[in-house]
Amino acid sequence: MKLYSNTASPFGRKCKVIAHELGVKLEIIRTLPVQDPEFRRVNPLGKIPALVLDDGSVLFDSPVICEYLDRKGGGKFFPADTIWKAATNRWKSLGLQALGDGISDAAVAYVMLGREPTPPEATRARQLAAIEAGLDAAERAKLQDPATIGEISIACALGYVEFRFPELDWKSSRPKLAAWYAQFSQRPSMLATIAAQP
Repeated sequence: MKLYSNTASPFGRKCKVIAHELGVKLEIIRTLPVQDPEFRRVNPLGKIPALVLDDGSVLFDSPVICEYLDRKGGGKFFPADTIWKAATNRWKSLGLQALGDGISDAAVAYVMLGREPTPPEATRARQLAAIEAGLDAAERAKLQDPATIGEISIACALGYVEFRFPELDWKSSRPKLAAWYAQFSQRPSMLATIAAQP
């Protein structure tokens, strides 16, 4: 399987963390979609990540890819119903994934808008407000162990914020989240997928 991503993408990182945790082998194809018009043949939306399966079919959008990798690798990060009990943590996990992805969406949008010749500052301010409010919500969340897709999504969002917003002092006002992230970021899967310049 081939995963199209880049080293900075928090969405691609989620997929790589899941694969690493479960021992699923991926060939990583580094791409910057804005500079690679041929990438639309892989994903017509022109967004990363995209996962090309062995039969040539393509999955895109990180929640879909992560759930596929989870199933392929043994199903550990998406709580599911069983014949013995209902998965009480499934909706919490998916809600945390949505929160982490929302923080990442806002952070990526803020960065991309800043690269425009005349950055739309009002729009950027809204994205920054979304990041801050998302971090506040993550501070209040009950992050669990063992981790689910929710915790992985939050951690990848925090890694991206830490990488792209070094001036944002989010840790001092969110000590619970900061302490959790300090520990979670030491997982081998997180260390192996640290964000870097694409």
